[in-house]
Amino acid sequence: MDEKRIEATHPGEPEVAPTPDSRDIPIEISPDKLESLQKEKNAVIRKLDWRLMPLIFVLYSLSVLDRSNLGNARLAGLVQDIDLTGRRYDWLATVFYIAYILSQWMTIGWKAFKPHHWAAFAVFVWGFVSTIQAAVTSWAGLMTCRVFLGIIEACYGPGVPLYLSYFYPRERLGFRVGFFLSGSALANAYGGALAYGISQARGSIAPWQILFIVEGVPTCVLAVFAFFWLPDSPETCTFLSEREREIAIAISQQQPGDRSGKKGLDSKQLLASLMDPRSYLPGLCYFGANICFASLPLFVPTIISQMGAFTSIQSQGLSAPPYLLTFFVICFIAWVSDKVNFRGPFVAGFGLVGAVGYIILGTTTGVGPRYFGLFLAAMIFTSVAQLLVWVGNTHATDSKRAGGLAILATFGQCGPVLGTNVFPTTDAPYYRKGMWVSCGGCLIVFVCGTIQSICLYLENRHLDKKYGKVEKGAAQHFEVTTKDGTDPRFRYVI
Repeated sequence: MDEKRIEATHPGEPEVAPTPDSRDIPIEISPDKLESLQKEKNAVIRKLDWRLMPLIFVLYSLSVLDRSNLGNARLAGLVQDIDLTGRRYDWLATVFYIAYILSQWMTIGWKAFKPHHWAAFAVFVWGFVSTIQAAVTSWAGLMTCRVFLGIIEACYGPGVPLYLSYFYPRERLGFRVGFFLSGSALANAYGGALAYGISQARGSIAPWQILFIVEGVPTCVLAVFAFFWLPDSPETCTFLSEREREIAIAISQQQPGDRSGKKGLDSKQLLASLMDPRSYLPGLCYFGANICFASLPLFVPTIISQMGAFTSIQSQGLSAPPYLLTFFVICFIAWVSDKVNFRGPFVAGFGLVGAVGYIILGTTTGVGPRYFGLFLAAMIFTSVAQLLVWVGNTHATDSKRAGGLAILATFGQCGPVLGTNVFPTTDAPYYRKGMWVSCGGCLIVFVCGTIQSICLYLENRHLDKKYGKVEKGAAQHFEVTTKDGTDPRFRYVI
């Protein structure tokens, strides 16, 4: 089609040349017609990216920072001011994830309520709880804060991939979810650098208290910004023109299922996701990944300090580089996975890389090899980023995706309960048990990711034989009408 002309809305109508006014007139654009408007489609996606991704990225990085800064606070004097003898420090990490696990069902809040209300509520409350940790004077008080922090953070992070699926087709979703989740790696990078600076501060309050305040207050401020900034669906994007909103709606319809944001939670489709066996194997992957994902940020500064070559303050700073590299790897792999339309091989592959890192950490004693092992071990974060978008690609409707993500998170968050208890201080300086348990977690990711990839490949072949092959991209351009959210045109992303 000539780029200077617009296809007619109805068959038989003549095509019209656009005028400065006619381009702003809303027209009904089907996903098929959208492909002929590629330049406009790309321009709208860029606008969505600039509106959504920076804030979502920053908010997630702050959530990770607010949950993992306990490791930095430990080296900034927390244990001197609050009695954390015995296993008390380990329990601070464990109780957070127990609360986090039990609250995973709250992921459906992104579908049941207006997303900008849900996000602003969650962000403000977790920022407030994180900040008041600076005022606690006892282990019991800190434990209470960690419980509430786990509950409210479960309202945000696990549901963001679902929220992004309201706006982006699944072939564009991987990079966005990967970029969002790379905030976890970057948070641990700048968290270590920030803790390095704060640890040297001297004032009327302790450095660990300054740490909680400095990292908690900005979150509360951004909650107000999120309330007014985040749209609920393509239909409510006031920063787009009428023409651009029509294109944004057509883009969102390239994600299989009901039109984003128009329907509430469908209980029958939610139940169908709970009955789907394909919902559970990724949960085992997530379990294995989270053994490392949760424990590594809490214990990396301590592990580095126990190498014998660095002071506590130097260990804070040296904990940043492994995560900084991981940040760039996550973004790059997310971009590549969208291009090649594969998720599983990357999930399994980086699980294997993480396992190699933990093998190095568990078998060597030299400072150089062990520090290099941390770089490889941190690569398990890449598997986590791919897992969340992979689950979103495995279900054909928003309600089924909400159920699938809730299952993923519930199974997966059992991993931190184990991971936060495998690095007792009695195992210093090498923490052999923790390294081998974490290695086992990475191998679970490798094995389960490989099995799920093979199963989805075989299921796609079965569907092709039964219903005929579906042209590339065609499976994304339909609205599911069956009550259980299934459709013969749907194909899985391997």
